[in-house]
Amino acid sequence: MVQKNKTCQWCIIENEFKPEDNYVNETLFALGNGYLGVRGNFEEGYDGPKGTGLEGTYINGFYDSEVIKYGEIAYGYAEKSQTMLNVTDGKVIKLYIEDEEFSMLSGEILAYERSLDFKEGILKRNIIWKSPKGKEVRISVERLVSFNRKHIVAIQYEVTPINFSGSIKIVSALDGEVTNLTTENDPRVGAGFKGRVLSVEDKRLANTSGALVQRTKNTRFLLACAMQHQLKADSYSIDCIEDELKVSVAFNIQAEKNKSIILDKYIAYTTSKDFKEEEVLVKAESEVSAAMLCGFEKLKEEQKEFLHEFWYRTDIQIEGDDSLQQGIRFNMFQLLQSAGRDGKTNIAAKGLTGEGYEGHYFWDTEIYILPFFLYTNPEISRKLLEYRYNILPKARDRARVMSHKKGALYAWRTIDGEECSAYYPAGTAQYHINADIAFAVKRYMEATEDRDFLINFGAEILVETARLFADLGEFIESKDNKFCINEVTGPDEYSALVNNNCYTNLLARENLSYAYEVVLWLRDNEKEYYDKLVEKLELKEEEMELWKKAASNMYIPYNEKLKIHPQDDSFLDRKPWDFANTPKENYPLLMHYHPLVIYRHQVCKQADLVLAEVLLSHKFSLEQKKMDYDFYEKLTTHDSSLSTCIFSIAACEIGYYDKAYEYFINTARMDLDNTHGNSKDGIHAANMAGTWMCLVNGFGGVKIYNDKLSIAPYIPDHWEKYSFRISYRNRLIKISVDKKGTSYKLLEGDSITILEREKEILLS
Repeated sequence: MVQKNKTCQWCIIENEFKPEDNYVNETLFALGNGYLGVRGNFEEGYDGPKGTGLEGTYINGFYDSEVIKYGEIAYGYAEKSQTMLNVTDGKVIKLYIEDEEFSMLSGEILAYERSLDFKEGILKRNIIWKSPKGKEVRISVERLVSFNRKHIVAIQYEVTPINFSGSIKIVSALDGEVTNLTTENDPRVGAGFKGRVLSVEDKRLANTSGALVQRTKNTRFLLACAMQHQLKADSYSIDCIEDELKVSVAFNIQAEKNKSIILDKYIAYTTSKDFKEEEVLVKAESEVSAAMLCGFEKLKEEQKEFLHEFWYRTDIQIEGDDSLQQGIRFNMFQLLQSAGRDGKTNIAAKGLTGEGYEGHYFWDTEIYILPFFLYTNPEISRKLLEYRYNILPKARDRARVMSHKKGALYAWRTIDGEECSAYYPAGTAQYHINADIAFAVKRYMEATEDRDFLINFGAEILVETARLFADLGEFIESKDNKFCINEVTGPDEYSALVNNNCYTNLLARENLSYAYEVVLWLRDNEKEYYDKLVEKLELKEEEMELWKKAASNMYIPYNEKLKIHPQDDSFLDRKPWDFANTPKENYPLLMHYHPLVIYRHQVCKQADLVLAEVLLSHKFSLEQKKMDYDFYEKLTTHDSSLSTCIFSIAACEIGYYDKAYEYFINTARMDLDNTHGNSKDGIHAANMAGTWMCLVNGFGGVKIYNDKLSIAPYIPDHWEKYSFRISYRNRLIKISVDKKGTSYKLLEGDSITILEREKEILLS
């Protein structure tokens, strides 16, 4: 696995190659730029033991679909899958020392180091290899996926003969024979595809350049991958090789002892999701040509400059725990690599590092990941919300299928907007996704005051989500005519199809009241847009009054005897799960028990009511939060990676600092230490954002309170100091906490008054 020592606070390092670690490390050493992702596979390929590797290159939002096959089907079930595709392998570089092919699994590795530097955004591998016949070479490889040029991957491949002079051949290829991981006995992993779904439609090969054009089987999207090369060597010839599914350029070199050979390879990916079909190949070729003209060193400089600005706004410094320092920086770097920044794509649960959850977008983005970008790089958070606006028409379609005459119902699992969840009790029934998206719009407006966004995107989202809840719920006489929302599933997927899930009702109330508030604001401040919105959506005054009435009369479950909020109407009527007699190997429960067995018990997969109290902290007393925390903690398995960060934040707020720190450790290094045992399938993106939340919202105590940035910091006993930066209303504020207290520095923007435990502090 990767090192944790102090020298690695800004990087991860692997200094010994072990096949048993390879699968996970392919995830950890993945590169991406939000559009394009490349797993940490070797350029020469990998042919190790079965189940120890997965070749993968992915384009955010580029997918194929198939009809979902049900044993028994009913009206309204999701009809088609959507699976992010493993696309053309453009990084292929094979090395031959005379007649011997280089492989990490043959010959002898005399020296080895692989590293990923978060400041540079460069993956490096350095090897001294002794071939089976005794020839030694030094191999140095650098790879980047450009943040500035979203279509570009670049590789510098350097070979130096150590103890011989002779022939060396380097073969660079584009390989179109790629497939996705097929379905495993794990609902979180694998696609239903069998075999290859990308057909080759065109090939180009001339001198040192080549291209493959491929098309998806069912969605009929077009993909082009183009490559160009620059070789630094004294004597060589070139062969062009064309196969059915591959184009290759072979460089035949007469090498001299101790004299380096350097091959720079530039790769571009473009698709018909971004360009007209007739432009896809042309654009790929122009992008790769521009990258080659720029040169590898200049691309590296661009990468460093981009990351310098990112870390200036984003870095968190912890003095006193080096492994946590490494973990939190790794997590923030991977989040940047995962986030779509074009308004047309979002963030998959596994980012662009693996095939877990098929590249689907969930509510993870709005509740977990968006806050990280909102308070560090708010322009990215806007683009993530614009994606939700752009799929609003498909959310309206889904609402009609679900018999709602008005409003929009966002898909639980999706890439392009349609619902892809085949198991509706844990999918479509999670209506809270509407409220999560609306809550994210509210958060975004609180932090940015971006009126342009609200006028052009946010207001319409709020109206359509509020309409959905107004139609979904009902004033129930037996509940004192309170507004009730029945037959839904909350965040906790170990309880399904319940009445009045407390989280859903609380967030729906926020959705309804905020939509009402925003429409009134538009009427009073942006009359022209208000009129257009009313006309476009056929919005009626009585609808708005219903939102207001439903919000003010929302039913919120509460048990007077226990002094807690039941997770739903029937939660307390179930038998508690027998944790004492559940073997450790039976976790996660979803892998060992039928859903109905789990649904009949008091057991939580993840934070649910506790999450609601973290999000809406100001609406609950400290005493109430303690009562609820104590009740639900003992029932929660944390089988979901979304859970521990929330319990850490809640524990901080109520003064359970030891528990908060324990949960934080679990969160911060989940993928680096593979604590859930499935990091091979991709990063846990929401958990990574949860690490940031643990520190900033938990230990830092950052909230928006009374329309002000509020801070209530705590420093763990064995930390010397920590600091972070917050972007808020066009200001950038540095907050530093040590044993003596807290200091603030306004780095950008106008003077602002903030709160520290209700004490006003002017920053200027």
